[in-house]
Amino acid sequence: MTAVAPTLFKTRPAPPEYGRSADHAQRKALYERFANRLVVRPELTRRLVSYQGNKQQPGFRWMRYKEGFSADLVASNLESADGAVLDPFAGIGTTALVAAGSGRRATAVEIMPVGVRTARAVSSIAGGVGSSAVEAAGAELLRSLKSGGSPPDACRFPHVPITEHAFPSETEYAVARARAFLDGVKDEEMRLVLDTACMSVLEEVSYTRKDGQYLRWDNRSRRTLRGGMNKGPIPSLEEALERRLAEIAVDAPELRRRYGGGSPRFVQGSALIEMAKLPSSSIGLTVTSPPYANRYDYTRTYALELAWLGYDRDDFRDLRQALISATVENRSKEEQLDSGYPRQDILGKAKSAFRAQAALAEAVEALQRQRSDLSNPHVIRLVANYFLEMAVVIAELFRLTAPGGRVVMVNDNVQYHGQEIPVDLILSDIAETCGFECEEISVLARGKGNASQQMGRFGRRELRKCVYHWVKPEG
Repeated sequence: MTAVAPTLFKTRPAPPEYGRSADHAQRKALYERFANRLVVRPELTRRLVSYQGNKQQPGFRWMRYKEGFSADLVASNLESADGAVLDPFAGIGTTALVAAGSGRRATAVEIMPVGVRTARAVSSIAGGVGSSAVEAAGAELLRSLKSGGSPPDACRFPHVPITEHAFPSETEYAVARARAFLDGVKDEEMRLVLDTACMSVLEEVSYTRKDGQYLRWDNRSRRTLRGGMNKGPIPSLEEALERRLAEIAVDAPELRRRYGGGSPRFVQGSALIEMAKLPSSSIGLTVTSPPYANRYDYTRTYALELAWLGYDRDDFRDLRQALISATVENRSKEEQLDSGYPRQDILGKAKSAFRAQAALAEAVEALQRQRSDLSNPHVIRLVANYFLEMAVVIAELFRLTAPGGRVVMVNDNVQYHGQEIPVDLILSDIAETCGFECEEISVLARGKGNASQQMGRFGRRELRKCVYHWVKPEG
């Protein structure tokens, strides 16, 4: 599959059911503007545009990092544009690893340290950390877990309130012994690989399970729960680690074959800060998937992994605020951008594009009228903040993209209290305002249903899941 494969007969998605209300006039008008570029592509499956496609892939299967897309999606778009490759929301580095493996220069920007740590570990194995070395170091680590005894207090798991009582007591001791062992590993690359292996099994050996935007808790934990679950048998740290280390050793030769062709650059930080540091017209292709405007809080979902990496309560709060606004807790970054953004011309361009979005203003005004009925009125702030920040990202992408270059972006539409927010159309309109041409919005044949609590009141409404294709004109 190429970036935008030619089709003889284009299939259009069904138009949204906005009803007769004049409250939807601007969204209807925006839909009409882009209707001939909305194309349903059967070859676009959920497996291709989500983590499902990576669940069994060497390297990417180590960490259950559900926010991302498949290596196959990246590979299918690499030939659509020449030059360096960028992913400003890199997750566990899928875009950069695939691009570098094909010989392309690649940069990955990711604010979540969990993703950056995993990506660097995969890259280290692809770059030559061999199976035998992993097996030998892993065997030493496993022996340390069997040693028994009380590890130093300094090596105990650094819990924060959201992770308290996450492990059985035996596992708490085993985790501390593992941390003590890692402190003594002198080889930095091997310590990175072993540390990532330990981090990747924390959920498996805990009383928690990632579920949407929260951690669900097993009834056997010592937490006060309103509605718990039973995970079934929970393996020991030794059992889970033994399986993961064997998996890493098995994956090593294939990782070298697939991704050993280059060394991606991994940058831990916010796209709103790091993109401004990159030179203009330096990127030929961007393949990315930003956070969705869906109230998903990465800091809660990956609480165990962040605590493992040493994040305390203040770090959690700061990281949550630094993320692209997608939760009701995010405050506006506009004042911060106004006072400190290094490229004020880009910021001005982004704010103009944001303020020109009549369809967005219409949706926000409709939510304002329904404010007293909303489960959380801060979703209004969430929506406005999200699109302002994404406008800055898009304006920067235009500056960074070389003439003839492309942006491929995966995203979902969202709905709050019956008000559909056409994310695909609004972001594509912002892109065109910044200077891109929206070539196509590729739509999955099967969309995403609205939340069950909304379905009961507003009926089932299928929301578009899309891949946007924007090109920077030549000259």
